[in-house]
Amino acid sequence: MGLLDAILKQATASMGGAPTGGMGGGSGTGALGSIADLVMRNPQVISAAIAMLNPKDPTVGGGNGLSDVVAAFNKGGLGDVMASWVGGGPNKPVDPSALSSVLGSDVLSQFAKQAGIGHGDASSVLASILPEIVNHMTPQGKVPTGNALEGAIGSLLGELGTR
Repeated sequence: MGLLDAILKQATASMGGAPTGGMGGGSGTGALGSIADLVMRNPQVISAAIAMLNPKDPTVGGGNGLSDVVAAFNKGGLGDVMASWVGGGPNKPVDPSALSSVLGSDVLSQFAKQAGIGHGDASSVLASILPEIVNHMTPQGKVPTGNALEGAIGSLLGELGTR
């Protein structure tokens, strides 16, 4: 399954019981359904998330990419959540407010700006798409580094047709 398909499947499968409103979706659409709609209308959302994980793209996060995100999750007490995304099992969900605490407002602002969304929506959008993006970047169950990381990012961008 491709990255976009996986993200859309995750967002729409999780719609049950989600609050209405949120990311500008139609009335009666859950927030995660609105995120799926947003991703379909605005592929920059995924590109901005990938930029956050790319150590060669300083536009979102500006650090060591995926390694910094993994370290932030571990430091913030969400190492088990990240481990589920990297590992081969089901991805554990992350609460948007916990994600906001782990990543910090600067990274969320940078993500929102590059993705073309409001700052207030950034943590909810990332909480919905980040698990699948990390999962696709770590098919061997390990965090890639160096050339392997570049290859994983190139593969994701290729899937999105943004190369």
